[in-house]
Amino acid sequence: MPKHFTSNEREIIYQRLIEAGKEYWERYGIKRTNVQDLARAAGISKGTFYLFFKSKELFFMEVLQKSHDQIKQQLMQVLMSEQGSLKERFVSAVMKLFEEIKLNPWMVRLMSGNGEYAYLIRKLPREKVEQHIVGDDEDTKQLLEMLCITGDIDTKTVSAALRGLFFILLHRQEVGEEQVDDAFRLLIEGLSMRIFKSSGVMSSS
Repeated sequence: MPKHFTSNEREIIYQRLIEAGKEYWERYGIKRTNVQDLARAAGISKGTFYLFFKSKELFFMEVLQKSHDQIKQQLMQVLMSEQGSLKERFVSAVMKLFEEIKLNPWMVRLMSGNGEYAYLIRKLPREKVEQHIVGDDEDTKQLLEMLCITGDIDTKTVSAALRGLFFILLHRQEVGEEQVDDAFRLLIEGLSMRIFKSSGVMSSS
């Protein structure tokens, strides 16, 4: 990073870029967004952008990871602060995640099946993709461990089930806008019953 940027200036530019990334991802998608647009939105030159990120795809991966980390932190806070049984806290945490994704339309776009995620993964270095996959598995494992869930539970299967549930956001009209929240809660409660039953953890813990 150039020496003429102070730590504070670098942080300001970084945050501007992240916010611009979310906005352009929502409005245009990854493929239709170019570096010049992002740089202009952040108030920097195209050359300066490349001092922060080596490519547009690595930048968008950073946007995704940054938001992922923020949502994960919020989810963990819910788990630690909510009252009730472990199962109830699990449901509350996943519902919080559901609400956060609804508030970030660019995340819904990522899940939409229009090729955005596949394009991003295809353009990223292999090691970056592997880190992302391992990170998802580790997050699910950490969640289950916090809830004392062990036994006949496969982490990857739970991850896949959660991903599948979130696809309900892509079909809100078909499900019914007024019913989608209650429908998601019903599904996550069913998943929680299966998880806690298989793990042998008492729901009143």
